[in-house]
Amino acid sequence: MNSNRCSKEELALLLVALGRAGIEIAPHPSHPNRLRHRPAVLPPDLSALLSTHRAVVIRLLVNGYTPVSDSNDGYIMTERIGIADELGMPTHAGSTAWLIAVGESINCRCDTESFGIH
Repeated sequence: MNSNRCSKEELALLLVALGRAGIEIAPHPSHPNRLRHRPAVLPPDLSALLSTHRAVVIRLLVNGYTPVSDSNDGYIMTERIGIADELGMPTHAGSTAWLIAVGESINCRCDTESFGIH
């Protein structure tokens, strides 16, 4: 099995799980290699996965996520963010809606063309 593919799938599942659990994340303002999250205490399984993928999650939060244009993953991202906007939910990077939208978009196409998380 391709380890990059597995890593992307795990990342996608983590982002969706965080969003569904109502957890918001952000880069730490004074420690660039750390994350802040609300609530402060995470379930042990999510905490362990977030530790494993911390560097990639920080890059996503800082650099943003851009799905491949004219692709199904781009459509999914736009649709999920649009629905959240219509419902009046926050959609900024790290919000629960953003985490779900990015996770579902990444999970839609787990190949090296979707975006670089190597």
